[in-house]
Amino acid sequence: MLNENMINQLKGIGMSEYESKIYLMLLGLNMASPRELHEMTGIPRGRVYETLNSLSKRGFVVANGESPSRFRASDIHLTVERLKHEATVTYDNLERALENYEQATASDRLARTYSIQSLWSIENHIRMILKRAKAEILIFCDDPSFYEKYAEDIDRITKHVKVYCIISDKKLAKEIQFECYLANRDTKECLLHPPITRRLDRQTKLILYADRKEALTVFKMEGREEAVFTTNNIYAEFITRVVLKSIAKVNA
Repeated sequence: MLNENMINQLKGIGMSEYESKIYLMLLGLNMASPRELHEMTGIPRGRVYETLNSLSKRGFVVANGESPSRFRASDIHLTVERLKHEATVTYDNLERALENYEQATASDRLARTYSIQSLWSIENHIRMILKRAKAEILIFCDDPSFYEKYAEDIDRITKHVKVYCIISDKKLAKEIQFECYLANRDTKECLLHPPITRRLDRQTKLILYADRKEALTVFKMEGREEAVFTTNNIYAEFITRVVLKSIAKVNA
């Protein structure tokens, strides 16, 4: 009897019910004729031929080239590696298409702000911003563990994006593996430690400005982190210009 769990898994990668059953049967029998597959699965003979033809075109099974033909399943390892490659290409193409669509449709929109509550979502947004930055990104953060956690992401984008790691105390530069810049007094007071967050007993953990249009601020309050993410931020261009004029590179 065919394993229903395996049938469902194969259906999950795009096989039909008949394709899943015939493919699993061939794995178990090593080789079989269409007639044998018809008798053992109960699938109508005409549909068996159609199904074998479909599986053959997609590289799951091969015929022995004799008459009458007998079929066997293709090498499992090679088949799975091919599926992985096809899936990677498909999702890479989808990612590029979605990013192009987002850029095309978002360019004329006004700023939109989103509140982010879960830690998973915050981390996902941070990696998303780092990944899709095109020209420059400003990272305001005094926590060395942040740079350690996202080291691979930051290191990857430094090859094509100007990254400014901005800190409020130059002593922290010794604990951070990336080139650091020291914030001036105004940046410290207005961005890193603004009065309003002190009144609300909130601690600013991180601020990201990407390509002078996206902004993400992560706060910590009562042991819990939350964030605010803004697209097409109307102040991002101004803040970036002011900050870049005022920061100073920290000597290693």
